[in-house]
Amino acid sequence: MRARLYREHKYVSAILNQLERLIGQADFNCKDDLERIRAEYQEVHMMLLAHAKHENENFHALLEKKGSKVHLHAHLDHDEMSQTLVHLQNLLDEMMLDVDQQEAGYHFYLEYRKFVGDNLLHLHEEETKILPELQRLYSDDELRKIEFPIYEQMTPAQLIHMVSALFPHMNLYDKDAFLADIQHAQPVKFAQIWEQADQFLNQDEQIRFLHNHPELQAVKKR
Repeated sequence: MRARLYREHKYVSAILNQLERLIGQADFNCKDDLERIRAEYQEVHMMLLAHAKHENENFHALLEKKGSKVHLHAHLDHDEMSQTLVHLQNLLDEMMLDVDQQEAGYHFYLEYRKFVGDNLLHLHEEETKILPELQRLYSDDELRKIEFPIYEQMTPAQLIHMVSALFPHMNLYDKDAFLADIQHAQPVKFAQIWEQADQFLNQDEQIRFLHNHPELQAVKKR
């Protein structure tokens, strides 16, 4: 199997859908519900901006180096997404002051749900058009190394936090790829996080991972 980027899209999609359900179930006359939506929306907002920035600066930049233009539509999507996120934030702020908060809340829900749908199409385009182009232009080793500088900057605790958030939304093959890349990029840090593997892998997953990577059998867990 070729090196596959965009595995974190499973997490992105799940988080957006969780917020959609929260908004759909909310009582917009309840201050606690509104504050929870505001807080979770702001986290989603920041996550999406960081995610788009990473793709622009790493994936799209690699395509530009080879003269490819397959990413241009997705790049524009990122710009439009930033504007839509501001629009949604403005709607949320206005809703807090609206006399008819139920009606304003329903309007916000519709706008957010459309954004989620548009984002799903965007994720699909990235994985069906941009990923194959990256795989055509670059080797697996080159693609895997894209994330290596990030792993270098992160502490073991941050790496554990990252995989603990991502892994509930991924299958074993995704988890294996993430951990193998971390082990290859930062073997010392990997040994530290593997000591706490119970936090992000169940026992069966740990056994299967070690079966796939027998060189790690000597790395002990706490």
